[in-house]
Amino acid sequence: MSSAKEKAEARRKAILSRGKDRLGKLTSSARGEEALYMPEDPPLAPLPTRSTLGQFVGEESSLPTPPSLSRTASSSSRSPNNDASSTTSSGFMGAGFGDNGPDPSIWSEEQQQQLLQALMGGAGVGSPNLFGGLNPPQQQQQRRIPSNSSDPSSQSPPDDPLAALMQSLGQPGAQSPAGTFPGFPPPPAPPKPKTLLQKLIPLIHILAAWILLGYFVLWREPAAFETQSHGAGGGDWWRRWAELGWKHPGDGWGVQALPFFYAFTTLAIALHSWRIFSGLDPVQPPMLLSFALPHLPAPLPSIILNGLKYIQIAGVFFDDLSAVVVALGLLVWIANWVAQ
Repeated sequence: MSSAKEKAEARRKAILSRGKDRLGKLTSSARGEEALYMPEDPPLAPLPTRSTLGQFVGEESSLPTPPSLSRTASSSSRSPNNDASSTTSSGFMGAGFGDNGPDPSIWSEEQQQQLLQALMGGAGVGSPNLFGGLNPPQQQQQRRIPSNSSDPSSQSPPDDPLAALMQSLGQPGAQSPAGTFPGFPPPPAPPKPKTLLQKLIPLIHILAAWILLGYFVLWREPAAFETQSHGAGGGDWWRRWAELGWKHPGDGWGVQALPFFYAFTTLAIALHSWRIFSGLDPVQPPMLLSFALPHLPAPLPSIILNGLKYIQIAGVFFDDLSAVVVALGLLVWIANWVAQ
């Protein structure tokens, strides 16, 4: 009886183990080589104990307390140089530098204030700030900053970039205008608001061109037609101008040809000369080009500015010519409407 049970139990275990082997083969064939490596969960981090819990949450700190810098004036027995050197040395000791010199990559509070004054003021203590007034807070800060130029121990290292910047600001002729960064050219001045005459210049050009056209249409052309026809009669004036709208040029026009273009060119040259010599229309290059002009070689800036002037003259000339063409078109349209 016991042997039969043992055989049945052994058979059941063999069947179960065989089924597990088949299941393992199926899963390994489906997953590939990933099934050969079973991932193991990493161990959990140990919980902080009671002794390290205060440091863990930030209630306790092993860092030294930074020294408190007094903003009041020092006593009369201590000189400003001694105060600066003692404050600098105590700050270095508190920051963990010991007796060694400062790190060139770390800027002190005085250097940061000098950089801020150089960026905001640029021309000194009395320069206007961004809000239009003087800088009384900066004056007070400069009065509180002790002079450390005579103390060699408090001077900045030679490889400090901020020290080189401050030296360039302190040199005569190296200071930049207010609001600019040293080493860069000052930005171009903003364009001034146009006067009333500058605003009326395009209208003056158009009126001058139309007056010249009216002179040729009303006086010179009828006189030339009378001379051509030998006084046989002027004919219909409106009809002759209306023919320009529908008659072919090969058939001949009743309107006589006149040297209008030469007179118009002379008038345009006179107007441009007046604008150039009076300085009413200065050339203003684009913003990016104005920033790049000071950095170009010597011949290029003058060539660019002269080219812009000629382009401006050509643009105004074509504007005047277009005004004349519009006036001629209106004249032909009105003459055709009246002649009908």
